[in-house]
Amino acid sequence: MKTHLKILSFVLISVILSTGLHNSCYAQEIEKDLEIRALLLGAPDSEDLQLFNKFIREALPEEGVNMLVVRFRYKYQFESYPELADEGALSKKEVKQILQACKDAGVKLIPKMNFLGHQSSRTKVLPLLTEYPEFDETPHFEPPDPYVWPNEHDFYCKSYCPSHPDLHKVLFSLMDELIEVCEADAFHVGMDEVFYLADSKCPRCSGRDKAELYAEEVTRLFNHLKGKNITMWMWGDRFLDGKTMGLGMWQASMNTTFKAIDLVPKDIMICDWHYNEAPPTPAYFALKGFNVLACPYTDADVALSQLEHINQVRNSSNKQIATRLKGVFQTSWGNAKDFIQAYYGEDVKEKDKNCAECFKKLFSEIRNNSEK
Repeated sequence: MKTHLKILSFVLISVILSTGLHNSCYAQEIEKDLEIRALLLGAPDSEDLQLFNKFIREALPEEGVNMLVVRFRYKYQFESYPELADEGALSKKEVKQILQACKDAGVKLIPKMNFLGHQSSRTKVLPLLTEYPEFDETPHFEPPDPYVWPNEHDFYCKSYCPSHPDLHKVLFSLMDELIEVCEADAFHVGMDEVFYLADSKCPRCSGRDKAELYAEEVTRLFNHLKGKNITMWMWGDRFLDGKTMGLGMWQASMNTTFKAIDLVPKDIMICDWHYNEAPPTPAYFALKGFNVLACPYTDADVALSQLEHINQVRNSSNKQIATRLKGVFQTSWGNAKDFIQAYYGEDVKEKDKNCAECFKKLFSEIRNNSEK
């Protein structure tokens, strides 16, 4: 807590000095309503598609959601690389049905994949590295079975090697297909919780500076999307100094990638996730020149604190800073069906109940603020 108070003091002093907090006229120029009110759901199973689309049409407009990020990963029947379609992959026709539901609801659809990290679950390597094992940053070890934490290699999930010369032709094709089928003008590239980078045994990356390597991959993906006039969304945790900010290795970086924040383009939507506490990092990203969203998960108190922080900075900063705090992005990490059933009050796992309740309370408060 003391660490976060120090961060808050630093951020607020920086805002005062750099934007002129004393000038109250700035707040009057800022729109009251948050520009982005987003929700993250996993791509549904085919048998749950009707429920999924019903939820989009009925619940999202009522709650005030204006953007839906769908976590596809490899759960799509890619035409360019059909071997990369994961189990239960949706067809183009099925994704078009999701798109139509979003259009009916007045909600923008944003596809999401995981790039760099998260190329495996705790126990299963995902299609990119099973079909193209040469892209694996750490082929010398596999996920522990059974999975336990901590483990011998501090293994969480695999990464691909960003320096492999054949990699990006594949990634760009997958991105382009999802952008096209979703008729998207934004794409979420993931990039969170990257623990394996510049591995000492990688013939291409060994010895490289981790921050520079991370920044190069961010920039490479950004440039591809920018060339198509697509806004890049990504998680912000690898840009935060886990030691200095007291945030640790999960919601921040302990392997020096935080230095990359000064090496990447600023025209990126940073999704600043914190699930158990609400440090004032959205202001930090805004001061660094990024657009930013606060991202909660299951704790409604944390979500409301994040919303309060967003609103405080928006209301007390000049227009240049305030307009970078774009809104909120409610995450969910279970099965989409479970989240939807929890939303409608059905009996599901406690974490799904908490997530749905967090979503409801957060968006209720957003609506209340809008009416004031």
